[in-house]
Amino acid sequence: MINHLKLEHFKAFKTPAELDLDGKNVLIFGENGAGKSSLYQALKIIFHRKRIFDAEIEPTVTDPQDRRNAENDVLTRYNYQHTPLTNFTLEIDGTDYKAYNTAGYDVSMISRDDILADDVIDVADLLSSSIVGIADPKAFIEAKKETIEQLVNSFLKNNFYEDNLTVSLTFNNPRWIITVKDTARDTRGRNERLTEYFNEAKLHIIKLLVLLTAVLYNGAKERGDKQVLVLDDVITSMDAANRTLFIELLRKYFADYQKIVFTHSISFFNLAEHAFSIAYQQRDSWRLFQIVEHKEDSEIVPKEPQDNGVTISRQYRPGRNDGDIGNRIRKRFEFLVSELSKLLHTGGIGESSYLIAAINTPKKVYYEYDEANKKFHTVYDFVDELIAIIDADPGSQLKTQLNPVIARYGSGTEMTKLRNILSEMVMYQKVTMHPLSHSTGAIALATQKEIERSISLLIMLEKQIGALIGRDMYSL
Repeated sequence: MINHLKLEHFKAFKTPAELDLDGKNVLIFGENGAGKSSLYQALKIIFHRKRIFDAEIEPTVTDPQDRRNAENDVLTRYNYQHTPLTNFTLEIDGTDYKAYNTAGYDVSMISRDDILADDVIDVADLLSSSIVGIADPKAFIEAKKETIEQLVNSFLKNNFYEDNLTVSLTFNNPRWIITVKDTARDTRGRNERLTEYFNEAKLHIIKLLVLLTAVLYNGAKERGDKQVLVLDDVITSMDAANRTLFIELLRKYFADYQKIVFTHSISFFNLAEHAFSIAYQQRDSWRLFQIVEHKEDSEIVPKEPQDNGVTISRQYRPGRNDGDIGNRIRKRFEFLVSELSKLLHTGGIGESSYLIAAINTPKKVYYEYDEANKKFHTVYDFVDELIAIIDADPGSQLKTQLNPVIARYGSGTEMTKLRNILSEMVMYQKVTMHPLSHSTGAIALATQKEIERSISLLIMLEKQIGALIGRDMYSL
């Protein structure tokens, strides 16, 4: 499988950028224009360079030297956009892309452009224009027609719950075209003017399912090839429900593939991360990355399972990812304050199950709403009120008995340190975290020293909370 990519002066990437896959599945988020397509094209150059050349170079160019010159001209189009005369470098697993042996790999690549809605879907054209490992589309269709129909319809019914939708392949000499029938609306099947009768999302899904069926039956498994599936923004037109169903389809039918998924949808990124990491318990099988664009350059930033001060410090690049780092500091700080609140109010921290257990304890929960003053009273107020009653009788035996208990629960050295850190963090919340999280990158909104001090305080806060609970906060 693919373990490592490194590129420099390649399309959106000026300075060296590395993608550490470690043979795992990869989920990559990036805004439009950030550099997702650059990585997609890098993989295409490595594994399907001849296909690119054949599409760009006239077949009449047969002289070996002329062919090499033409190929070099094609490759220069992938140079970093602002310095087009500087040739890019591209490595895979430590080897230059031109010298890398791609034999034994089946790398299927499907992008959003491959599944755009058409009035007529010519299956042979669809398979030949997409990279799904089909050398002779017409022969493949003739041999696998029933299999394609059965699997696509099974996907529609069992994975996308489109019970009323059926697809068939119709030979309309000389083309194989798709006929779509929606029994809920029309008993006739239609294979022309499809965009007039079916919404765009359904046509996208149908084309995507045809391509994925081709990937599954292109013979790579029988050959024993290393199977890689690369998907670039193929879920754009899907609603939230269908995106969830698509993730399940990937898990069920493409478990043996190394999957590389690009998306500009943060909701899909979060959904897929939760599905594979939590619901499917496949956290160790996936790596997560974000592509960050800054000042005419892009950077690949690994997303840790849970941010903390140490990882944020390690990934901080002064002047390059200030906005992203500021936002991450803010989110981590807010998370820690929330956890600290749980600790002080309910004695629980971390998973919600601990918090619920603390609230549902057989012990009494001390809480009051002061209707007259429209104010919430908590256990803090309860304790203060009791202490005031005890202090009203200084010589009482009850006060003598309770003073050691009150002192034990009182704010000691650790809480004092915590409050000092929080006080300073609140200041940096105003001058660093909030401005950077809303930065457009046009002007510097915080100095490097302010950012570095914010990170240091974050680490101190984590350690201090850890000391209070006797537990490593980095795991939270």
